[in-house]
Amino acid sequence: MKRANPLYAVFAALTVAIGITLSAVIGTAALQSHPEESQGVMIDVKPWPEATHVRVFVKDISYDEFERTGKNMSNPEGVLLSATQRAILDKSVHLYRMTPNELENNAVAGCFIPHHFFRYYDARGRQLGELAVCYCCMGIEFSPALKSLESDEEWRFDFPAVKKMLDEMRIPTNVNC
Repeated sequence: MKRANPLYAVFAALTVAIGITLSAVIGTAALQSHPEESQGVMIDVKPWPEATHVRVFVKDISYDEFERTGKNMSNPEGVLLSATQRAILDKSVHLYRMTPNELENNAVAGCFIPHHFFRYYDARGRQLGELAVCYCCMGIEFSPALKSLESDEEWRFDFPAVKKMLDEMRIPTNVNC
């Protein structure tokens, strides 16, 4: 058996030592260059607070039946929310201001075909606005817009809380997705 060259052993030991040192330095630098960023700012929003009542409407008719009949809702009168249900809905809407890192990595759904519409009315029955909700892509939209959003802002919605409420009302959320 041949004896290993002492120079080769020194070279191998130096290579291993340099590798370990570089791994430690690079790992530490990576942690320092990407510190954990804090969360953005969540702001509670109560859509159309002057509204005296809210009704939910659901476009729950299949596309084929809509083409045949021209109707897209099985209940065109909607369902009136109770005060408790309205409170759940109101607590579900937030304006979110993203951190710069969140903004850089923000992705927006491309679909947004809402099937749930919460319509806000005043005491005379005049519609003040509408909150459209899409459970397919988890998006929301206000009409008319409550606010012109800045580039670092987006609407947030507590989909699970409102889904639970709708389930209790026997209103499906998995409509035409």
